[in-house]
Amino acid sequence: MKKFKRFVITDADCFIKGTESDDSHIIPMNEINFSRLEDFTESNIFPVMKKIILPDGQNALKPARYAGIITLKDGTQIELMPQICADSEENAIVSKKTLLYMLESMVEIPVRHVDELYFKKEQLNIFEICVRMFTDEVLNVVRNGLKQTYVPYRGNEMFVKGKTLYSEHAKKNFAHKEKFFVEYDVFSINRAENRLIKTTLARLNKLSTNTLNKKKINMLLMALDGVDFSTNILRDLKASIEDRSMSKYFNAMKWCRLFLLNKGTTTFFAGGKVAYAMLFPIDKLFCGCFASSLRRQLNRENYYFMTPEKITNSLSNTSLDLNMEPVSNFFIKNKTDDSIINIVFKFKDFTTCRGYDDDNCVVVFPVTEVLNRSVDNIKKNMYLIDLNDIDNSVSVLTETYFV
Repeated sequence: MKKFKRFVITDADCFIKGTESDDSHIIPMNEINFSRLEDFTESNIFPVMKKIILPDGQNALKPARYAGIITLKDGTQIELMPQICADSEENAIVSKKTLLYMLESMVEIPVRHVDELYFKKEQLNIFEICVRMFTDEVLNVVRNGLKQTYVPYRGNEMFVKGKTLYSEHAKKNFAHKEKFFVEYDVFSINRAENRLIKTTLARLNKLSTNTLNKKKINMLLMALDGVDFSTNILRDLKASIEDRSMSKYFNAMKWCRLFLLNKGTTTFFAGGKVAYAMLFPIDKLFCGCFASSLRRQLNRENYYFMTPEKITNSLSNTSLDLNMEPVSNFFIKNKTDDSIINIVFKFKDFTTCRGYDDDNCVVVFPVTEVLNRSVDNIKKNMYLIDLNDIDNSVSVLTETYFV
């Protein structure tokens, strides 16, 4: 199998066109791919890369607070990862683990805990990890038995069953009196959910470059041999059933929606200037993850968690204000004395933020100021976060609690 070029970059890196550079953070890229990446960025509402001009006057493309992967037409892979560790090899592992941890908070993506071999031995990118999770979910569906339902069947048969369609019967059987064109229901696995799964598998089979993933996809396509491909994805999505009888399908269907419904740069994108892109806005993930963690651990008997409407655990919600900036402000109310703590996020670039600014501000993944502003005589040192230092410059959100 052809080995493609692979870049793993962070907020501190940028691409330039063609020429070489002595700076490890300035990465040369051939002119064709640079133009493809530039066009892809310009064609989306939310720019994945931003244009900058280096001190020597060269044009460059720098990551713009998105994490994920972009695969260009020639197979070149560009992994965008948040900067967490100073060491690049360690960061490639830790950043993916942290990104998946944050994705677990999003309702659309059924991310589960994965083995570290995915990062260390197989070196899977975020797209291939998601493909592996999807195939595992489909395998679980197949092992538990594909669900069947009654679907209409039309055909020219030697027997009468259901109802005879006389207009078609007259056309087809004028010289064949022994046949009948009939319509009746058959109990079949060719239902909407199975069609969507098969269509998703076929699409991923064209995009995945991992040998094990492709092997599992081909095996699952054989298990779905009696199922048609979806000819109308939106219609099949509307026809899919979400009840207790289909509980084994829930996670698989979430993956189908992610891969089949192109959401631009907020989730999964295929076609156009790139082969595919799977990208997530870091600021939105951080807000959702932080809010989700607070909801789980806050003592509801003593405190009331008030989240603004725009901060949600959904990637489909914009979570942006009128200035296209992340909404990053919510409150915790003390039920005893009605005092309020206002938590504010301020998102900063990695290159301009180092360490702790003051006693009331800390740096949290991914390079984000978290201000606990005192209201109604609440002490300024009442922090709501517990940080685990990685390399004395950036910290990773691990757990949240009320001190």
